[in-house]
Amino acid sequence: MPDFVFMRRTPRREARGRRWPLMRSLLLTLGGALLLTPIAISLVPAEDAPRVITDTPDYCHQLYTQASAEEHQTKTAGLAEIRNLVEQGAEMCAAGQIRGGIIRLRRALAMMRPPPPPRRSE
Repeated sequence: MPDFVFMRRTPRREARGRRWPLMRSLLLTLGGALLLTPIAISLVPAEDAPRVITDTPDYCHQLYTQASAEEHQTKTAGLAEIRNLVEQGAEMCAAGQIRGGIIRLRRALAMMRPPPPPRRSE
């Protein structure tokens, strides 16, 4: 006598019920990501955000003001060279040579900043 295998058909309610745990976990994961993304973005320090810099007289004046303020607080060797760069930068900005002035003012600011600490080789 032959052996017959009977398979019962899965009712629709049971078939639909299997998809919900997957959909629920997907929705919870996406919802959590949507909730946590603004929080993660707000935790990034604003200092690391890129600044938009244009070659304008206003930016040149801003650099000159910053360089003049730091110049009075600087106690490094080569102060005469720094003063010379700041003066040249201010003169070039006033003469309409904005890019050259900005380059000199940035160079003066870089000279006033302390050098980075040496890296330890491990």
